[in-house]
Amino acid sequence: MRDLVALVDLQKDVWGMGDHECTSPHTMKAATVAGGSVMGAEADGRLIGFCFGIAAKRGGEVWLWSHMTAVHPELQNAGIGFALKQAQREWALANGYRVIAWTFDPMQAGNANFNLNRLGATARVYYVNHYGTMQDDLNAGLASDRLEAQWQLDNRRVLELARGAGAGPRIAISEATKLVFVDDSGALQSERPASPDEALYAIEVPASIAALKAENMERAQTWQLHMRDAITALLGAGYHVSDFLRGDRSSWYLMSREAAASA
Repeated sequence: MRDLVALVDLQKDVWGMGDHECTSPHTMKAATVAGGSVMGAEADGRLIGFCFGIAAKRGGEVWLWSHMTAVHPELQNAGIGFALKQAQREWALANGYRVIAWTFDPMQAGNANFNLNRLGATARVYYVNHYGTMQDDLNAGLASDRLEAQWQLDNRRVLELARGAGAGPRIAISEATKLVFVDDSGALQSERPASPDEALYAIEVPASIAALKAENMERAQTWQLHMRDAITALLGAGYHVSDFLRGDRSSWYLMSREAAASA
């Protein structure tokens, strides 16, 4: 319980949450005796990261729903999050789970890159304003839209990435038809095919949504709506988010038909 209590302060450090927004130590404790897990990363006697998952029924299966994963801001991008997720994956496999799922903000390019490229997850579900209005430092100003990452734990690519294989998109942006993008003049463009039939579509997201929100909140909100419309339309037409391409100035979701994923 002492460690679980310490995780409340870590949540505040990472997300800038208020007391009422944090997951309580009692909730995390209950989850661990009901089929879930809380895993922590420690350095010099200090908790610096954690992931928290609960047992969840999806159709006829029981998945591990990873509600929270966080690393202290001072120590991000040092491999700690990857180590935590791999430890969670190993625990899940040892305890009978074959899928871990979680939600993430699709406007956060760093999270998308981590989930899709570093871990090998895919996305097939989009939630509109999933948590309602949020006021924490990372989420304030935009609707709380979320993509659902689905991590097939014994998938070949997932296993290769876990063993240290090179991470990155498997498809080039030149192969895709762009639906949401910034044109050469800097204007944000959005196109909608009447009946999607291309093999691959691309949807651009800001390289840094935090920087865009600070500079131009209206553009950030418009961009989110364009992205929402494009992704939900393609999901409804039988596509899924299969890859993510991240660059210094632009980042792209790549969406392909489900048939391509099983070929």
